[in-house]
Amino acid sequence: MAASQRNYQYFTYLDDDGQAWNKRGNNDAWCAGIDGHAAFTATVGTPIWDKNTRKFHTRSVKFQDPTTFRTISCTIYTATAFAAVTPATTIAVEVPGEATAVTYELSEKIGEKKPVAKTSRQLLDHA
Repeated sequence: MAASQRNYQYFTYLDDDGQAWNKRGNNDAWCAGIDGHAAFTATVGTPIWDKNTRKFHTRSVKFQDPTTFRTISCTIYTATAFAAVTPATTIAVEVPGEATAVTYELSEKIGEKKPVAKTSRQLLDHA
């Protein structure tokens, strides 16, 4: 089996508020069936979702090989696709050195996290 190399493109990511973003992601066959992305859909003028995992992150799912415990992460580009992922969801991943694809099982669903503006506390000045 030929090794599957990672290919990246920008896709349109729709956040939970309905805002469209350009998000860099894998164009891998194993995630393409469940992640909700269309063909290359990045649009000019749409902001880029920056990769800053401490402050915010996109919706994603993690899959694990139950034998070797290797994991694969997939960005989920729409809320509809995220809702469609169930505990029974599996993906077939081409692993270098293996003759056939390995079945990975869903291990975690990670929701979207975005910072929001908050009211700051104003302390009174004292003498």
